[in-house]
Amino acid sequence: MFLVSHSLDNRAKEIRSWLGKHPSVALVVAGVYLEWTLCRALVGLSKRPNKVVRASLGNVFGLDKYKDFWRDELRHLPSAKTLVEVVNNWQALKIAFESRNRLVHGRDRYTPNMARPEVELILAAVSNVCDYCKVHGLDINKRLPQRRQKRPEAL
Repeated sequence: MFLVSHSLDNRAKEIRSWLGKHPSVALVVAGVYLEWTLCRALVGLSKRPNKVVRASLGNVFGLDKYKDFWRDELRHLPSAKTLVEVVNNWQALKIAFESRNRLVHGRDRYTPNMARPEVELILAAVSNVCDYCKVHGLDINKRLPQRRQKRPEAL
């Protein structure tokens, strides 16, 4: 979809460019972008090995599961915030994400005027998560810190 080296602004600009002709695609891609951002934030800010966090994320679907995983995974951070506290408009984001889910499952379609507010809410949430990561020294647009499992000592 995007390269890690693409800036937040470039990704948002690309998604917005699809609103005119492909509003439903823009909304779906914005939702995917949010999930990608959440996963990178969780892997990057966790204290557990990357491989373990990624495996655990394989069982996380939907905003409520991300919210719970975020709470459990990142409570060790100084002045840790929940995902609901990080995202400025959590309730509206949940509605936007439900719209994305309806599209993914073929239950709806969106015009540009319908999709635009939903896309903007999702992009704002991405920005909120990126800002939170920066406060904790993580730029999700760069290589993530590598944490590996310790190998058992040989006898």
